[in-house]
Order: sequence, then C-alpha cells, then structure tokens
Amino acid sequence: MTDDPLRYDLWIEDAFRSVLRRALDYTAARSLPGDHHFYITYRTQTPGVRMPAYLKAQHPLEMTIVLQFKFDDLAVADDGFSVGLSFQGKRENLY
Repeated sequence: MTDDPLRYDLWIEDAFRSVLRRALDYTAARSLPGDHHFYITYRTQTPGVRMPAYLKAQHPLEMTIVLQFKFDDLAVADDGFSVGLSFQGKRENLY
C-alpha cells in the first residue's frame, strides 16, 4: 500500500465501476441495443458473491459471464448486480 494521496489507480477503478454500473442500469431498463454485449469476469470467492454451489465448484476462483441474448431479471444496486442466466438448461440467479 502506498501513502501517496493521489491514488490514480483507485480512482480509475472507481471510474470503471461507475461506467459498468451505468451500462448495466441502461440495459436493465431498456435491454441491449444491436450487437452490444458484456463479458463480466468476477472472483467467485469475493464476499457477497452469491451463486449455486455447483457453479462455484466448477469455477473456484473466477467466472466470466456473457450478457447478450439470453438473460433476465437484471437488477443493479450500488454494491453489485444480479442476473438470471441458464447453465446446461437450468436457470440460475447470480449476484
């Protein structure tokens, strides 16, 4: 950790999260236009991540999801988002 008060690295991280949150808010309200899609990679062991145990066993460190054609119930909060996706024909909610 640095004592530098100008933490550009953290500010950039916050800016990226803000852009993602805004894009997901737009998508939740209006759907995705055209060929737009999102690849979202997250750490499956991060506190607050909620997903079925079998998916966590298959992806013990991180998982990438794609939001494009088949997703539903996208909801965005200040500290994360939830979405319904299908895995091997079974619908699951991820947060």
